[in-house]
Amino acid sequence: MNAASAEPIIESPRLRLHALGPGGEARLQAVFDAAPDWSAALGRPADLRAAEAEVAASAASPGRAIAVITLRETGDDLGAVGWWGEKPEPGIALLGTLLVVPAHRGAGLAREALGALEAWLAAGGTRELRTAFPRRLLPLHPLVTALGFREMSIAEHQKLGMAGAGTSLWRKPLAGG
Repeated sequence: MNAASAEPIIESPRLRLHALGPGGEARLQAVFDAAPDWSAALGRPADLRAAEAEVAASAASPGRAIAVITLRETGDDLGAVGWWGEKPEPGIALLGTLLVVPAHRGAGLAREALGALEAWLAAGGTRELRTAFPRRLLPLHPLVTALGFREMSIAEHQKLGMAGAGTSLWRKPLAGG
């Protein structure tokens, strides 16, 4: 934890993940603006107030966080990762955001950031990470598979109260969680 802000700082060999609170909106928006293809991949237009909404939602929801991914060597912000611990139940966390700006893609930084987050969550007792997105976003399926997630069945969706098949729900067990 960062004593000044009480927000977690998670580290890996090349990266720091700085969870943001109120006042960090401009930093996060700069990351979103540097990756306009991220919004397009999610099937929505770019939003000039996305960071403001994300930081506010994180501040208002216990266990929810959004962090910038920073290159340790230079201090440059190169991406973002957002999660919600204990969602939908204890021992499970939901991954909501994982992005790296185009100039830094292809170097394994998203995988490294996710690995650091997973280790941090597992150390706190999280045993599984989940993510979800509209099923129609087919280009995301190979990406989340490559990151170690496996798609949950429609029957599992129904157990969680998700009647439709329009959402693609994925899970990944965490080592030591």
